Amino acid sequence: MGRPTGLGAIIFAISIFGATGEAFSQCVREGEELCQGGQTYRCEKNGSELTPIFQNAPCVVNVPSLAGAWVGNGHQSPAGASGADWSIAMTINEGGASIDYPSLGCGGSLSEISRDDTSAEYRESITYGQDICIDGGTITVRSFKGNLSWVWVGQAAGQPYNAVAVLTRP
Repeated sequence: MGRPTGLGAIIFAISIFGATGEAFSQCVREGEELCQGGQTYRCEKNGSELTPIFQNAPCVVNVPSLAGAWVGNGHQSPAGASGADWSIAMTINEGGASIDYPSLGCGGSLSEISRDDTSAEYRESITYGQDICIDGGTITVRSFKGNLSWVWVGQAAGQPYNAVAVLTRP
């Protein structure tokens, strides 16, 4: 069997790239470098098409850190005695975090349950304003496009509550 040409070449190339099970980044401009699966590819002209060409050089994609200060507004369902919307100020450090709800007048510490490069889960312990805020909830955060997706789940008096927010760096 000879070298595939025309439509056969395209199908052959798709089958090679598709066999890895990964979505392959598309070239936007000639000379652009892509990091895919820990390897560098350079976008080069191949006829009238831009094609990623393997460069045999490892690369690393920089993942934004969860660490630091984050702020935003939470929305709770069902609404509590203080309403459905309130402010959040969260600080994430290595191994733990703290949470404040300035508009509610409560907050506390967060004990890390699990963590990876882009997400973390915490158990909330309200240390001030216990009569205002529900204690013992679970907070999950995920880095997404430079922001933090924030989800809180807990219960009080047998009633389940949840809250969501998008937090940004101040």
